[in-house]
Amino acid sequence: MKTAVIISTRGFGVFRPDLLVDPASVRLVGIFADLDAGNLTAEQNGWFDQVHVVPCGLTDPTPMLFSLVDLGATRDIVAKLLVETAVEDLSVHCYDEQNMLVAAEIRTHFGLRGPGLADILPFRDKCLMKERLVEAGIRVPRFGRFAPERLAADAAGYFRELTDEVGLPVILKPTDAAAAEGVYKITDWEGFAALPEDFGRAYEYEEFIEGTMYSVNIVTKDGETVFGGVTEYLVNSFEVPGGKVNADINLIDTDPRVPRMVAFAERALDALGRPDGGSHLELFHTAADELVFLEVGARFKGMAGLAAMQRNYGIAFVNLAFEIESGARSHPYDGEKIYCFDGVVPTTHGVIEELIEPELESDVEMTWKVSVGDTVVKSDSLLANGGTFLVSNEDYEAAYRDFKRLADYHPVRYRRPGRVLGAPSAEPAAALHYFQQTKLSCETDPYDVHHDLQEGASGFVVLDTRRTTAYEAEHIPGARSLPHQDITAKNVAGLDPELLYITYGWGPACNGGTRGAAKLAALGFRVKEMIGGFEYWKRGGYPTRQGI
Repeated sequence: MKTAVIISTRGFGVFRPDLLVDPASVRLVGIFADLDAGNLTAEQNGWFDQVHVVPCGLTDPTPMLFSLVDLGATRDIVAKLLVETAVEDLSVHCYDEQNMLVAAEIRTHFGLRGPGLADILPFRDKCLMKERLVEAGIRVPRFGRFAPERLAADAAGYFRELTDEVGLPVILKPTDAAAAEGVYKITDWEGFAALPEDFGRAYEYEEFIEGTMYSVNIVTKDGETVFGGVTEYLVNSFEVPGGKVNADINLIDTDPRVPRMVAFAERALDALGRPDGGSHLELFHTAADELVFLEVGARFKGMAGLAAMQRNYGIAFVNLAFEIESGARSHPYDGEKIYCFDGVVPTTHGVIEELIEPELESDVEMTWKVSVGDTVVKSDSLLANGGTFLVSNEDYEAAYRDFKRLADYHPVRYRRPGRVLGAPSAEPAAALHYFQQTKLSCETDPYDVHHDLQEGASGFVVLDTRRTTAYEAEHIPGARSLPHQDITAKNVAGLDPELLYITYGWGPACNGGTRGAAKLAALGFRVKEMIGGFEYWKRGGYPTRQGI
């Protein structure tokens, strides 16, 4: 008897054990993380001869990583199975991105069939992935490994370096990212300056590509393609957290885009050393008719997409991959074959007031994960969604029209927020960085300046950046006159570069203090602006002086 170990519930839900030609010849053993095991239905639980629930591989995982199993616990279970099962009769199966390396490490450790650690690593490390593809002459975004130590040492210099290399926007993403979790789109210096000092994991930077996103889904056996199909994305992943519906339709086989994109994906997979089973590659099709690689996983697509693919193509894809990986044969798919695509309900932030189903020509099967009255919080992860839906139609043209209609579909209506909560607050780490590293490091106020001058504190000089006539009429005692219009390298040559310079202008409606601070910073001096300017110095009742 064969023993098939299944790691993670993700991707396995559409498996059809009833299609196995000889179900008595294979036993299923499930290994699931404690945060993932609850996703098994009672029916699915009955498929397994054994179900093992192990700790999650991380102590404080994000929702994306809930399914990650502890490697040591998983290895111990497989070791016990091998006491009663020959190595050649045991196989390990995983259709979840987060556990691909765990499954590969288990195969490598015990010498089991299937892709080992060296085979899977290029599919998990996005930089290694792109390096291999560049060597094969495949167009990828310009990229590199992000260096957090460079950010900490010289953020402005590193920003200039990255934007000179890949332009703006700059995309930052974990090298092992999935479902758009942890991805940053940096459009300006302010966004870059607000980045956390430590991401907690390895990151890459890459060029932002404008274009329509597609995914190519391939099943491989003995290095050859036994299935190849293409889906078109309604929107790019970055638009989903903003409320856009994430839908993708399976292109009809006669569409000329299909063979071209499948061939592109095959070249990429061959360059990476494609493993047997399912693969899911994403690419951009630009306005210049260029295909640009985005990323690839040694697994099928996730969420409701695989269920839609099975109905659309009339293929039991997980059974097909399972047969290739284990040798346990399955009968052909026996369900309804109908044009079908999936969608994901986006959520932003607020209290849900109404759930709205789409009005389409096609049949729609909605699966909601949220309810009226729920409070939802904005997330950049595609797993943090409000539900999924399947759209099906015997008429492909009608299905495609509905696909395009979904661009204007807003499935969730929220209670109207007040002005304060109308825009979501920053994450605490981002707020801390902004207030402490940006505002407080660049600003001071009249109270603190007056206190330090009164106490005789040293290490700083106050500069009045208004015109000389204004300074002579009235100014802060001890302040020097340096109109911002006159700040040049020649005019500030006598300033001590070791001191901090505090600039001020007329008041909140005057940016003279800001201009002066900017010019001095550009010349290499440390600066802070006194917010409120001279107006709020006087409002505070602090002393002033006339003359030079």
